[in-house]
Amino acid sequence: MKYTIWVLLLTISFCECKSQDLLPFQDGSLWGFKDKEGTIIINPQFQYALRFKYGIGVVAKNDSLGAIDKNNNTLIPFRYQFLEPLDSTEFLFGFRTKYFGEYRMGVLASNGTIKIPAAYSFISKRYGRYTVVRHEATILDKSPSGDTRSIKSYYGLFDQNGKEVIPCDYDYIDWVNESLLVFSRGNESSHQALFNSQGEQLTSFEYLVFGKLIEGVMKARIDDKFGFVYPNGKVAVPIQYDYCEDFDNGYAMIRHQDTWGAIDKKGSVVIKPIFSQKQIEKILKEKYRR
Repeated sequence: MKYTIWVLLLTISFCECKSQDLLPFQDGSLWGFKDKEGTIIINPQFQYALRFKYGIGVVAKNDSLGAIDKNNNTLIPFRYQFLEPLDSTEFLFGFRTKYFGEYRMGVLASNGTIKIPAAYSFISKRYGRYTVVRHEATILDKSPSGDTRSIKSYYGLFDQNGKEVIPCDYDYIDWVNESLLVFSRGNESSHQALFNSQGEQLTSFEYLVFGKLIEGVMKARIDDKFGFVYPNGKVAVPIQYDYCEDFDNGYAMIRHQDTWGAIDKKGSVVIKPIFSQKQIEKILKEKYRR
């Protein structure tokens, strides 16, 4: 058990911020903290200790993890097998599964309240929301040295209050911005849909690709055709072109078979697709000051 904690803490310590003012040090088998001048602030008393982050120190005692402040007051009791600050007010916490290095994780407030139960394989926080990941394993083979498994990951979303807004049923999640996400489902022919951060589904899953949000629209693909959608999921330019570039100063290049043209933000064709790509680039630059 001590070996497991040692490996876990060493792994976390590589991503710790280097600018914190309390640094862990070892004296014999115990760990404590010094300030940057080398003065001992907290005497050695822990199995292991990490560099302070957000004014919080994660330490090990009695083969369990807890958290202290700079005055050695206990913030989080020593009862966890995984513990890492998400920020100054919340922790990612967890318990070991039967497989080495894997944990059931949740989110814990600094007052000890469980915000998200320890039921997920990983959790990350972005834009005040929580992306949760659930691993579903299929055992392919058993041997004395361990199981051979195939692992499938599923993604979901919780809001800032710890309420599930998108079930953990999707194959991937990608943030477009702080209020818009793309969720994927399906295997080799993955399909995507737009959601907002409140969990509302904005499009169907018939899309194969969503591009970046540029000039108020996103390039989108259905089957082998491209067009544009608004952030609310409504179609801005019909999905009918063989390919299109992103909008630039109000115009986007479109391709029909092997020739290129251009459209405006209303979807109107301003240059018929009868030119080469280089010719269209030149025309847009000269005529529309692109």
